[in-house]
Amino acid sequence: MSAVTSARAIARAVNAGTRSARAEAEACLARIAAGNPALNAIVAVHHDAALAQADAVDRRVAAGETLPLAGIPVAVKDTIWVAGRRVTQGSRLFADFVAPADAIAVERLRQAGAVLVGMANSSEFACKGVTTNPLFGPTRHPLDPALTPGGSSGGPAVAVAGGLVPLALGTDAGGSSRRPPA
Repeated sequence: MSAVTSARAIARAVNAGTRSARAEAEACLARIAAGNPALNAIVAVHHDAALAQADAVDRRVAAGETLPLAGIPVAVKDTIWVAGRRVTQGSRLFADFVAPADAIAVERLRQAGAVLVGMANSSEFACKGVTTNPLFGPTRHPLDPALTPGGSSGGPAVAVAGGLVPLALGTDAGGSSRRPPA
């Protein structure tokens, strides 16, 4: 399926058996490899884990489960815990922090059949209205690289708007997810 395929269409196709979660994950990982260098939206790619998750989703569907997010590749903001993965919050202070558990939202994404493909950029500690930080630098707007996508959830927003992933998980306390898509 193309970069513009909706998340809903992916889940329907995977649940119907007309498309595999693995094929969706592979296509998404290829889009990230091709498009992310110009955007810097994804700061960590979980290639092998994503393919393993996709294979597990395919097995669940083959066993008769209908999953609401079957095979949908998802990027997660680098402030949200993903078990066993670095979650830096865009800060040198947490450059080596590995999350000991999944955040509840991540746990629910997994249960619903989503495939976590990587971590999306954020401002340091999610505390700025632009998406840049000392570890990974700025995320660039997909329509004009000279512009900021806003923040702090600019990484997730650009990952979706730039066609890298069909779905991303961000956060919002003061406009972090509302500003980037505006």
